[in-house]
Amino acid sequence: MRFGGGGRGRRTWVCPHCFRRVGRGGFGFVCVTGGRECAEDRRLAAADPLDRRATCGTCGHLTTRRRCHACGDRLPEGYLESPGRIVALAGPVSSGKSTYIAVLVHELLHRLGDELGTSLVPCDDRTTDDYRERYERHLYDSHRTVPKTQERDGGRPLVYRLGRTRRGAFGRTRDTSLTLVFLDTAGEHFGSRDRMETRLRYLAEADAVVVLIDPGDVAGPGAASNPASGAAAGGAVRTAEHTAGPSADVLTRVLRHLGEVHAPGGRRKVPVPVGVALTKLDLLWPRLPDNSPLHRTRTPGPVFDADDRAAVHTELRALLTGWQEGGLARRLDQSCADYQLFAVSMLGSSPRGAELGLGGVRPHRVEDPLMWLLHRFGMLDRGTG
Repeated sequence: MRFGGGGRGRRTWVCPHCFRRVGRGGFGFVCVTGGRECAEDRRLAAADPLDRRATCGTCGHLTTRRRCHACGDRLPEGYLESPGRIVALAGPVSSGKSTYIAVLVHELLHRLGDELGTSLVPCDDRTTDDYRERYERHLYDSHRTVPKTQERDGGRPLVYRLGRTRRGAFGRTRDTSLTLVFLDTAGEHFGSRDRMETRLRYLAEADAVVVLIDPGDVAGPGAASNPASGAAAGGAVRTAEHTAGPSADVLTRVLRHLGEVHAPGGRRKVPVPVGVALTKLDLLWPRLPDNSPLHRTRTPGPVFDADDRAAVHTELRALLTGWQEGGLARRLDQSCADYQLFAVSMLGSSPRGAELGLGGVRPHRVEDPLMWLLHRFGMLDRGTG
């Protein structure tokens, strides 16, 4: 566990807002009464942030709210006691990071929540407002694409508490929860190694990384229109003139950065889980054989389907080889101790300009990377049969 739990012996935590790693003295209590923050008080300043509550010397009320001294933002309830996870998203400008966040959170709040028996609760009003203004009102109210994240935007993460009640032996139940942090970052920040290392502090502290890949960068020209002919696993043969696009460059920079943080000197592989997700899968459906596992949907249920996961991963490795991108998988083999390949469609069909298709948002397998990570984080059991 990289942060967020461990009790009083824990030395450092990572703030889910500013991603700074600080010790116990980096957090403190804050009292809010009547909707207004009380003046700084010696009693709150001296209180141990690992205590469950403290008494405000200004108004006399008990408070359970804690905040990070470095950025001033309030911590999710119980954040220092129970595990939190930073899920870092990476990808070039065209990969669809904003749309992916918009659809994944919506699915967790609605369809997936019922299926998995989970509740996704925003940890603060800012997360609620930001999701509503930056994503939901465009995609689900106006039926338009999510505006591109500008370089000046994306500095404020969405912080959610994901809770789940698990049933064990003899009818017993056990409540588990974790904090999920999603940060939508402008693709330009991944354009060079220097910019990535100086602007993207959260990558170094991430508990898992999902790199989004634009299919046009790996499947070759005409990925949206020309059907495959004779390629392995139904894939398209890339011409010799077509070189790898920015997605491959971003993946290389991210893997190099993770290696320097977690495995300096190349003595071992990156230990954190790394997912590589091919987005806009709907553009490639005409190229795939009818029996491709990328056509079918995951069997619904509150478990991790390991057989389905293996079939999709194997299919994507074969496709990469057919697209003359087998080196991408070999690079992951050499760099990562734990990685998986995914293919997702956030919308289900290509938008017409900024307007969504007639069917609206029809996601396909957008939950797959998170299901895998929830299994890795101990929140989701492996299915049997």
